[in-house]
Amino acid sequence: MSETAKSRVLVIGGTKGAGLLIARLLHERGFHVRVLARDPARAAAELGASFEVIAGDLTRADTLAPAVAQVDHIIFTAGAPSGRYAPESLVKATDYQGVADTLAAARQAGLAGRFVYLNSIGVATPSLAGALLNLLKRNTLVWRRRVEEDIRASGLDYTIIRVGFLLDRPGGEHAVIAGQDALALAPRHRIARADVAEAFVEAMQHPSASRVTFEIVWGKGPRRKSWSALFEKLKPDQRSPATR
Repeated sequence: MSETAKSRVLVIGGTKGAGLLIARLLHERGFHVRVLARDPARAAAELGASFEVIAGDLTRADTLAPAVAQVDHIIFTAGAPSGRYAPESLVKATDYQGVADTLAAARQAGLAGRFVYLNSIGVATPSLAGALLNLLKRNTLVWRRRVEEDIRASGLDYTIIRVGFLLDRPGGEHAVIAGQDALALAPRHRIARADVAEAFVEAMQHPSASRVTFEIVWGKGPRRKSWSALFEKLKPDQRSPATR
């Protein structure tokens, strides 16, 4: 059996959006995929029998230990629901404390692989769109910026990927920019969820994506560069980054 086939990946947020695409792509590539779900029956019906679904809730730290047990990598894409108002108590519990509790559980379980975290561009650069998002989902970018520091200080191997505006479009049709310039949140900085899914699966085990924060958005023209070529240009995070 190949190393890929042996690897178990926990996807937190794997029941919808980019997380669901990530879970499916991991499965296609031979990984054993575990998905955390508040409604396991519904998630199992959506994903199918080939996926391992485990009951858990980000806002209940005591449910996370079974989820992270005996996994090789963790991909975290969950957050407060998009498209509607979310009070700061919910945003903090999900976008910050849920991540912090997952990190603690992963350390306790002795996670040896990568913790890959999905964040939004704009957490480090003010913009009108960012201000509006912080009004709708109360201070989500503030808490998401803060949790990045927790991830970097966790002692775990990690990759933080900040993504642009997400679109339900086919992947592989556009050039992708993988940069570290702290882009502002703006509609012109966009990318397909399918491209994001591929970036996460590729970055999870790539050595150049270890302990790195970067952003992905569409560039101009068709896709030409491989993910490996994009990752190899990234610079590791500093111990106390000021702008990331």
